[in-house]
Amino acid sequence: MINWLRAAFAALLIFGLPVTANASRVSPMIVELEPTGRGSIARVDLVNDGLRDLPFEVQMMRGVITPEGSLELTPADAEFVVFPAQTLVESNSQQVFRIQYVGEGALDQSEVYYMAIRQIPVGFDPGVSQIQMVVNFNVLVNVVPDGATPEPVVRSVGFTTRSVPGPRDPENPDIEPEPVEQRGVEVDLGNSGNRYYLAGLSNWTIRGRTTGGEAFSQTLEGDEASRLIGVGVVAPNANRIFFIPTEADLDESSLRIEIDY
Repeated sequence: MINWLRAAFAALLIFGLPVTANASRVSPMIVELEPTGRGSIARVDLVNDGLRDLPFEVQMMRGVITPEGSLELTPADAEFVVFPAQTLVESNSQQVFRIQYVGEGALDQSEVYYMAIRQIPVGFDPGVSQIQMVVNFNVLVNVVPDGATPEPVVRSVGFTTRSVPGPRDPENPDIEPEPVEQRGVEVDLGNSGNRYYLAGLSNWTIRGRTTGGEAFSQTLEGDEASRLIGVGVVAPNANRIFFIPTEADLDESSLRIEIDY
């Protein structure tokens, strides 16, 4: 998708094609529901600040997040009531979506779902060359039974390197940059509780020693953790592997992680 957008902008610069102006946003991006009662209902607002009316459709999905962070989605429409399921959001207006969980009420642990809000591509007038960018939103929806609590557990911590894309050449944005090696701390974080846990919204402290014997400490507070690892959803009885970049060469055997949640 990213490569397609770069190609679209490259075509715009070369051929001067008009682009449809879309600007939409969704709030909130994280929703918590109760299995039953009034707390099983929530609202999600979509704002269309663009110049055109935009059609959207909504589908509820069950989400499974792999340890590496990949999101696997399967349809879960039978467990929710959504209104409206499809709608046309006029330019400079707001649409309210209401969702209600109607699935299993006696839950032993919280369940992870996503509300997929997808813009439906629209046709253009014949003979008009345009580039259309569609937007999709995945709103995290957690169904949480009463009394559920997370229990984050650091399963292992190590020091490793990984290949990441290098800096992109602004004069050649369509050319993929050469990968570079990045050093950092790899943390395998589990959740032994029965409630989801957002690792990226916690404060992290990494302590240890460098390979030269010097004391090392790095603290991630506020938005810094989410900037590096995202929201970091860890479902109950699951685990995630997170990578924290660092410039220092660290002694792996000395590393300790403290997470304040």
